[in-house]
Amino acid sequence: MNNLITALKGFALGIAFVVPGFSGGTMAVILKIYDRLLNAISLSIEKLKKNFFFLLFLAIGMAAGVFATAVGLSWLFENHPVPTSLVLTGIVLGSLPTIWKECTSEKKFKPVNIIPFIIAFAVMVVMFFIENAEMAETAAQTEFSAGLALKLAAGGFVAAVSMVIPGLSGSLMLTIMGMYETAIAAVKDLNIALIAPVGIGAAVGILSGAKLISVLLRKFRQGTYAVIIGLIAGSLLTIFPSDFAFNSEGIIGIVLGIIGFIIPIVFDRLPAAKEASKGE
Repeated sequence: MNNLITALKGFALGIAFVVPGFSGGTMAVILKIYDRLLNAISLSIEKLKKNFFFLLFLAIGMAAGVFATAVGLSWLFENHPVPTSLVLTGIVLGSLPTIWKECTSEKKFKPVNIIPFIIAFAVMVVMFFIENAEMAETAAQTEFSAGLALKLAAGGFVAAVSMVIPGLSGSLMLTIMGMYETAIAAVKDLNIALIAPVGIGAAVGILSGAKLISVLLRKFRQGTYAVIIGLIAGSLLTIFPSDFAFNSEGIIGIVLGIIGFIIPIVFDRLPAAKEASKGE
């Protein structure tokens, strides 16, 4: 029964991993597995052995959640892009108060940390205009090449590292890197040649990134979170639908966006969310 429950929690994590703006780390906190997960995915062989079945069934559930959500989300983007983008915009905006709370949980915000925020935000703005100038790069790529494999591996690595941090979305990082559509299409079509690089990058990112993130958050907590907030704030340019209009789809999208904004705020108020930083 415990393994089944772990797999179901993994399924929820898989959903959070696919939806841009939704944090897998936050979901792990809500499911009360954040501490154990961060401890289990360290580079310690003993810890990996001790948590083998926990990680195995969690991974099985995550794989199922990623596949199910990839198929559903692709359909929504194809048929209802404006409402889908607006609900994701709402989720991202609603997650910012939680991340700010983490940023200032130990001490007041230092003005010097505005600098990493501005740099991160500026990087996002530049990437947004580059992306718009090269629209072909944002479309899903389905043909295998060594260059694409390297990009997907890098995307999987960054997404996995991002998933360790409560409030930061791994799929949002894939969106930032222009790899989201390609990764989702690969999962939906079961394109193993393209799924494999993402999986390898993610595995390396999870194993090596947990320790790095723990160190950064311990030694440069506010600066690290300032970068995170800058990246997320800048990503709103990419997520918000460029073809928004005040028609039926737009109005429905606004309503769904408000609901999306409320969701992470409600999650943050759940008792489990009080444990957000224990694993760091």
